[in-house]
Amino acid sequence: MNFFSMFHPVRHPIAAKAGLLISMYMCQTLSLGYVFGSLPVIMRQQNMSLKSIGALFLLHLPWAFKFLYASWIDRLYIPSVGRRRSWIVPLQWLAAVILLCLSQTPPETHFNMMYLLVLLLHIVMATNDIAVDGYATDILYPHERAWGNTIQSGARFAGMMLGGGLMLFLHTSLGWQNVCFILSCTVLLLSLPAVLHRELPPVTEDVTIRNDETMGTFSFLKTPSVQKLLPILILPTAFVFNSFQMRMPLFTDLGLDSRVLGAIMMKWAYPAGLAGTIFSGWLLQRIGEKSFLRLFSITALMLTAYTMLCAVEKKIGLEQAAVILSLDNILTGSIHVWAYTQIMSVSAGKQAGTGFAALSSLFIIVPLTFSPVFGAVGDRWGFVTLYATLGILILAGTVVTEQLRRRTNKSDPSHSLIIHRERRHGRQ
Repeated sequence: MNFFSMFHPVRHPIAAKAGLLISMYMCQTLSLGYVFGSLPVIMRQQNMSLKSIGALFLLHLPWAFKFLYASWIDRLYIPSVGRRRSWIVPLQWLAAVILLCLSQTPPETHFNMMYLLVLLLHIVMATNDIAVDGYATDILYPHERAWGNTIQSGARFAGMMLGGGLMLFLHTSLGWQNVCFILSCTVLLLSLPAVLHRELPPVTEDVTIRNDETMGTFSFLKTPSVQKLLPILILPTAFVFNSFQMRMPLFTDLGLDSRVLGAIMMKWAYPAGLAGTIFSGWLLQRIGEKSFLRLFSITALMLTAYTMLCAVEKKIGLEQAAVILSLDNILTGSIHVWAYTQIMSVSAGKQAGTGFAALSSLFIIVPLTFSPVFGAVGDRWGFVTLYATLGILILAGTVVTEQLRRRTNKSDPSHSLIIHRERRHGRQ
């Protein structure tokens, strides 16, 4: 079997798609893991200010607002190259070039130029993510989507472990220039499957489009299926993400320094997140998305209650912190698998890239918007009140979601039958 046959959609459909998706998502997450996992440590070792390190948070913005131009990525392409490859391949190569340029701009001497290049890298990767997510939605049958999103979510943890762990280790002996060069070469190597394969045909019929046929982002958000999904997507998850975000500051206040927390994340939390993400893909297939979400919500509530207990006692051990942070990452990976699978179900078709970008952006923006509010609650009344509030909101979001589901089932009793037929058709 030659290289090209690995990506042939007839002989090995699932393995071919999985290998292709792994290479494309790892191409994004490896360099981003270096930026978010290693760069803050490197900058602090060079005695750079916390203000400069804090500015790295703004690099999330291209990912949060990519929905503003996602419809153009769906519309514009070169037919002879492929609707998705027209964007994926050039953007992967551009990312490799940016990383090569970064090798000449170490943060301690060229911070402003380094920051601009890293910002450009995030814009390029966020745009690439629109095309990759759209492609994944195009080529995955309904029964394959959970596994496809397991790959996407797992790539995040793999990127953090390699980019934030291995690359940080290499930086100690090789330095900034050589590590950036290694990353640039790695991105080029990971782009080869996208370069060498022929674009797979979409599994959804009639997705060949003209430039004026796709709906815009806001038109997509007004469709009935999306309107039904939005509250179910956001209500049970947004406040759970806020509870994750406040966990590290709490543990710092309870006496665990950044070096200890960093070691816990690399040795326990990220590997647990990767393993939990893979397990979640299997579990979602077995128990269904409703039961999966209930299990997630119950576990999140228990974890929130235990965190509040730690805040009350004003102490935490290393083993407790390792378990809690590992569960945080397991829940993060699992809910991304669940959410992206739901997003794919309503995005499949002509506007796959636009729909996925819009809903995944909202999935990020809502908890980001509430973060300052809960931070103020913690500053004013303390972590006990903060986690009590978050627990109540998580419970309320879960209850409201259950009520919305029951109402949807009563108004549309054929909904479950349609999903069953869709999955059965996909298996065939």
